[in-house]
Amino acid sequence: MKLPYEIGQASQEVQNHYIKMVNAGQTEKWAEMCALQQAPGTTGLDRSFFEGRQDGNWMDQLPKRQAKWMLKAAKESGVNVSGKYYVGGIADKRGASDPEAWVSSLDDIKRVAKKRNINLSGAVQYQGFEEAPLSRGLNPKIAKELAKKEIAQEPKLSMRDALERVNKKHVPHWKAKKT
Repeated sequence: MKLPYEIGQASQEVQNHYIKMVNAGQTEKWAEMCALQQAPGTTGLDRSFFEGRQDGNWMDQLPKRQAKWMLKAAKESGVNVSGKYYVGGIADKRGASDPEAWVSSLDDIKRVAKKRNINLSGAVQYQGFEEAPLSRGLNPKIAKELAKKEIAQEPKLSMRDALERVNKKHVPHWKAKKT
């Protein structure tokens, strides 16, 4: 029988207990949990996500210059970093100066992800909505009205040419349809 990594690293007594439970018909996960006397890891809980982070010790793992810069940027933005953790994945272009990137719970992370339509996977699961593509060109009714005005100014102009002229005049080049 192939033992899970953690059981294989444990004492012979723990290994025997695991094997005995599996042979008795218990599931491998249950046997592993009982043999190691340890509950499985949890996700989606504030306690598991912020373990070792809320007291500020996580900043000690950063280079000193970076930690000082982040704290200075946050304080200049009016953020009290006490009991908060910086999550760069939800920060906007301001980075550490973004007040909403400093969170104190998983609910804060999810709230910002919803607000900014950010897809998250990991401790927080959130699938953002797909934004509708930007419309290109003018509303057809408006374009037709403007084309009629162009024809009134130049009667020899066909409707097709008038619409083309309206689009050139009124639609920015970055929104114009590529032909």
